[in-house]
Amino acid sequence: MAAVVVALELLVASRYGWHRDELYFREAGRHLAWGYVDQPPFTPLVARLADSIAPGNLVVLRVLPALAAGAVVAVAGLLARELGGDRRAQIASAATVGAGGFLLGVGHLLSTATFDLLAWMALLLVATRLLRTDEPRWWVVFGLVAGASMLNKNLLVVLGVALLTGLVVERRWRLLASPWLVAGAGLALLIAAPNLWWQAGHDWPQLRMARAISERIGTENRVTLVPLQVLLVGPAFLFVWWRGLRALHGAAELRRFRPLVWAWPAGVVAVLVTGGRPYYAVPLTLVLVVAGIAGTPWRPALPWLIAANAIVSVVLSLPVLPESAASVTGTVNETAGETIGWPELVGQVADAVAGLPPDERASAIVLTATYGEAGAVDRFGHRWGLPQAYSPHNSYADFRRPTDDAATVVAVRFDPGYLERWFESCERVATVDNAAGVDNEVRGAPISVCRGLRGTWAEAWEEMRYLS
Repeated sequence: MAAVVVALELLVASRYGWHRDELYFREAGRHLAWGYVDQPPFTPLVARLADSIAPGNLVVLRVLPALAAGAVVAVAGLLARELGGDRRAQIASAATVGAGGFLLGVGHLLSTATFDLLAWMALLLVATRLLRTDEPRWWVVFGLVAGASMLNKNLLVVLGVALLTGLVVERRWRLLASPWLVAGAGLALLIAAPNLWWQAGHDWPQLRMARAISERIGTENRVTLVPLQVLLVGPAFLFVWWRGLRALHGAAELRRFRPLVWAWPAGVVAVLVTGGRPYYAVPLTLVLVVAGIAGTPWRPALPWLIAANAIVSVVLSLPVLPESAASVTGTVNETAGETIGWPELVGQVADAVAGLPPDERASAIVLTATYGEAGAVDRFGHRWGLPQAYSPHNSYADFRRPTDDAATVVAVRFDPGYLERWFESCERVATVDNAAGVDNEVRGAPISVCRGLRGTWAEAWEEMRYLS
């Protein structure tokens, strides 16, 4: 099952185009550091590795995400085995997770979520082994995996709170009071220390980033949290999830795994309180789905449910339809739309630069509102001889800053009125569009030409830069 998922991901890896986050990771990988304002170093490092092997090759960039998705499927089968499932239950569990829209979606792109899902599932596998054996030494393995996962994303705190809550509720004092727990925690902190040191030295920007996400879309995230658990895992498996919840809570042979029952609501509440993204809690939901397969009697209808969910997930989560269909599927999977139209956008920017008077053209710079447009210019701009782009968004603001001799600016996705606080004049010269007609984030955005910087770029940059 894992091989099937990997093969499917690689089959469609070149479809559509780069996602805005992948363009950002590519540039971040060219500015390697122990941390960034919005993430630890692992995913940019993967982008750097792929770019070193085959510069600008999208398929190579997506090989490791595809392998990570396959590994998640394999871990699901191992989870079923830990929960007492026979070979049929193990295969069905792997197939169920592999047929989920969330897994297929994150396995298609290079993102922090791809490796975070694998890390959480691996940690839940270790936690399940810990609960089954009641052997505290497994905390060391947990700490090893946790430390590595914190070099990709710091969401482990949510999982830690969830699991500790379950252990406390079920009074598993042997595991909680063990010095092996302290050893595991120490190991995790030791492995994650370089990133934590970087964060501390930069005034903990990821905490500010988390607040920015919560302030911008926290309410939306809270409203959609529970419904999206069902949608991302697969509506067809709702009853399987319920069976897993009941089995872990009531079956005598599964009693030792009962902390997982309490971990799910604890994790959901943690995400709810912080206003985090709904997919953060998906791994905890998947464990209950696996328990519903491995810990309950076999249902003949299950293979049909898996097949039906797989078909829907492939259509909605992977780029198997023509690009124009992304406007329809984008209502469910908005990331598809963000992989379309980047070369066209850069071509329009190049036209705006080409339209400048010759005396301005040589020193003109490209300034974009977000890292996606900047990453696109840096990836595709060489076709038109464009210079590297600048953006005040997240860590792109640290990659480079304009110099004071940059008097003419071609600005992308900024409202001209907004930019006039820093420039004497700004004129809209074009509007971003794409041939597929996909209504994504940048379609309809203005391309403007600004002249006459007020003050210095150092002053303007500090005012412009932002987290989002």
